[in-house]
Parts: sequence; C-alpha cells; structure tokens
Amino acid sequence: MKQSLLNNELLIVVCLSLAVFRIYLEVIKFDFAKLPMTAKMGPQMKKFHKYGFYFSIGYFVLFAPGYLLA
Repeated sequence: MKQSLLNNELLIVVCLSLAVFRIYLEVIKFDFAKLPMTAKMGPQMKKFHKYGFYFSIGYFVLFAPGYLLA
C-alpha cells in the first residue's frame, strides 16, 4: 500500500522546522535583499519572500497543533 506524503511524519517535521526557521528569520528582521540570488532577480523577489512568509505561517498554523497534540 502506498503511503501519502501528508502522512509521512518525517516530512511534516522537516517542513515544520523550515517554516519555523523562516518565521524566525522574519522576526529577527533578516534582510533578504542581501542574498545573492535575490539581489540578481530584482524587486519582484521582495513579493516572493513576502508570500513565502505567509505560506510558512499558514503551514505552521495548520500542521503544528496536530503534530504537537498527537
């Protein structure tokens, strides 16, 4: 029987860790504009990083309670 990726506990823990790290970078006011790839891509990358922050918060809000209470 094939197991779904959403039921893979290791994947959920890794993604939660990355989401927490992304939220932490925002809290300490890390300047994403100083990253080499962001500097080359221009101002549209600011929007990209903003959406990444929103997705990290959403992932954390949706999956952390279920993982912590299980």
